[in-house]
Amino acid sequence: MQTLFFGLQVSALGIGIVFLALVFLIGIIKVMAMATELFGKKRNSAQAVDAQETVNKQLVTQTEEEDSEVMAVIAAAIACMTQQKMKITTISRIREEQVPNWAAAGRQETIRLRQHI
Repeated sequence: MQTLFFGLQVSALGIGIVFLALVFLIGIIKVMAMATELFGKKRNSAQAVDAQETVNKQLVTQTEEEDSEVMAVIAAAIACMTQQKMKITTISRIREEQVPNWAAAGRQETIRLRQHI
């Protein structure tokens, strides 16, 4: 009986310490959030505009890099399928209305088959 009582005391002490530590961490996070808000309001709008322009330039660069990667993958796939050396000059996207009939028929068949599952 004494061992059970000692075990319950240790458990209660451990749970209490964890609870107090979590409350302490929540308080620290709230103080940091308030400090961030205070310092964030002091920043100039000009700095914000400059930062936005920098982000926009990075996005444009990333998009161009992704496009070149997509083109390289398409070229590699075509070269693998034909097993010939060739040079792809342009790649253009097909609008949804201009999908070939065989592709549209395949999509419709796939949709029809999935509806019967």
